[in-house]
Amino acid sequence: MKTTMNSNSFSARGGIRDIPRGAVPLRRNETQKVEKAPGKNRTGFLFVILVLSLLLLLSQYASEIRALVNKPVQTVLMANPLQRVDEQNVREVLANHLNVGFFALDVQAIKTALEADPWIEKVTISRIWPDTLSVAITEEIAIARWGDSALLNQFGETFEPYAMEDDLPLPLLIGPQGQQRRVMEQYQTFSQMLFSSGLRIRELSLNERGSWSLRLHNDAEVMIGRNEVVERMQRFVSLYDRHLYSQLDQIEAFDLRYNNGISIRKKADMSVGVITSRGARG
Repeated sequence: MKTTMNSNSFSARGGIRDIPRGAVPLRRNETQKVEKAPGKNRTGFLFVILVLSLLLLLSQYASEIRALVNKPVQTVLMANPLQRVDEQNVREVLANHLNVGFFALDVQAIKTALEADPWIEKVTISRIWPDTLSVAITEEIAIARWGDSALLNQFGETFEPYAMEDDLPLPLLIGPQGQQRRVMEQYQTFSQMLFSSGLRIRELSLNERGSWSLRLHNDAEVMIGRNEVVERMQRFVSLYDRHLYSQLDQIEAFDLRYNNGISIRKKADMSVGVITSRGARG
């Protein structure tokens, strides 16, 4: 039995069996060509010309541009006023490093040179383009003298200025090496205990045997001993406030090394005992 098929029929495999007359098939890999707009070519060409012109300009004036961008520092801003640091020394250190370009400036070398000054704790330096340097100096805070030539800062660390200044109204702390923080903390404790009585510590000493003694602002000596030092100082303050405050200028020394009282020695070498009950020295 024959089956009639027209020109638009499909084969069994799903493809077109016959192609209408006049149609031209396209191959799979054939693509349509699109002409580029003339304006795009012109823009790219102008961009290349611009880049080449800039490069030529930079090459001709390279030295002038480099001098403008990398000129030496002209201004130094001090972020905070100096109290103990010698400003002339700071100027000399900076002058030794500022004769180079802005970007060639060795900031770390300046920082190291400045921090060699004993009065300087820390230096922070920043560059501000095109020709400015900002310098912030943090000075050491001295709270006491340590021995003959050193000072103690608020952290219990020692530093030695080139010369000890006479205008520093600081107490003198004395003790074995390595005991700076302990002596400083004990000084702060004793100072707080004596403050309400109007007494000030001029000197505090810790000897090799661990015994404490101090000297008051009127040069009277207070011998505290090794044991129960806080309790002994509390007893001294209590007795001073009640009985001894009016006699301070007449007393040469106080001996607190008793369990229940103190002994005093007047400047005329006359001993006076102020003891609540008898006890032994500690």
